[in-house]
Amino acid sequence: MISVIQVYQQHKEEIEKFLLDNIDNSNLLTIEDEELERFFETFKSLKTLYVTNQDFKQISAKFIRGSKNSDLIGKDRSFLLKKMKLNHNGYYVSSPYICTVTGESVITVVTQNNNNLVVMDFSLIDLLEELGYITHGLFFQKINKFVYALIGYGLSLLAIILIFYSILTFYTYIISYEDTLLESTFKSIVALTLGLAIFDLGKNLLEHEVVYRDNHINNANSSEMFIKFLISIIIAMSIEALLFVFKVALSQQYSNIIYAIYLIGGIAVMIIALAIFYKFSKQQHNQSYKQ
Repeated sequence: MISVIQVYQQHKEEIEKFLLDNIDNSNLLTIEDEELERFFETFKSLKTLYVTNQDFKQISAKFIRGSKNSDLIGKDRSFLLKKMKLNHNGYYVSSPYICTVTGESVITVVTQNNNNLVVMDFSLIDLLEELGYITHGLFFQKINKFVYALIGYGLSLLAIILIFYSILTFYTYIISYEDTLLESTFKSIVALTLGLAIFDLGKNLLEHEVVYRDNHINNANSSEMFIKFLISIIIAMSIEALLFVFKVALSQQYSNIIYAIYLIGGIAVMIIALAIFYKFSKQQHNQSYKQ
C-alpha cells in the first residue's frame, strides 16, 4: 500500500488534471439522477457520489456503483465538508485516506455546481489502474493481505501451542515428578518466552499488514514493528540468560558459566544495535516528515 501512495504522489498533478478535466467535460447541468449517474460511465474508479447544498445538507441520493440510497437525503455532511476549502476554480481534491465504510484507500473530489457541491469518492487503486500507473493492484493487494494473514495467524497459533506446552510441562512435573523442579520450570519459561516473542511478531504482522493497513509514505510503522519484535526477543533472551545463571549456580557446574556470559554479551550487542537502529530510523523519519 505504501507503494501505491508513492505512485499517486509521483503523478498527483496528472491524476488531478485527468479528474478535473473530465468533470468539466461532463457538463453537469442538473442534479437529476440520470445526470449524476453518467459520472460512473466516465470514471471506472468512481465508487460513491452525492450532492449537498451550501449548508452541507445532502439534497440527492447517495449513488454507489450499481445502486443508490435515497434515505440519506437531508443528512448533514458538514462534519466531512466544512474543512474542505475549494480552490479558485471551485474544486477540492483530498489526500488519500482510508474509507471507514469499505476499508479501501480513496480520494475525495468536491466540485461546485451552481450553489451546490458534488462530492465524489474514487478508489485509489482502481484510479491508478484506470490511468495505467499500476496493473493488477487490487489482486496483488488481496494476495498480499492473504499471505500476511496466513503467516500472522500461523505464528499466533504456534505461540498458543508453545504456551500450552509450557503449562503441560509444569503440570506433568506436578503429577509425576519425572524431572526436577528447576528443569521443569526452566523448560516452561523457555516455552513461554519463545511463545511471547512469536506471538508478538504475529500480532504486529496482523496489525500492520492485515487489520490496520499502513498508508503512510514513510516507513515509520515498519520500523516500529521491527523495534517491538527485537525488544520481545531481547526480553526473552534476558530471561533465558537469568535462568541459565540460576541453573549453573544451583547445579554448581561453574565451568558452564562462560555460556551464560556469551549469552549476556549477545544480548548487550543486540541492545546496542537496537539503540543505533532506533536513532537512525528516527532521524530518517524526521527528515521525511520535514520534506
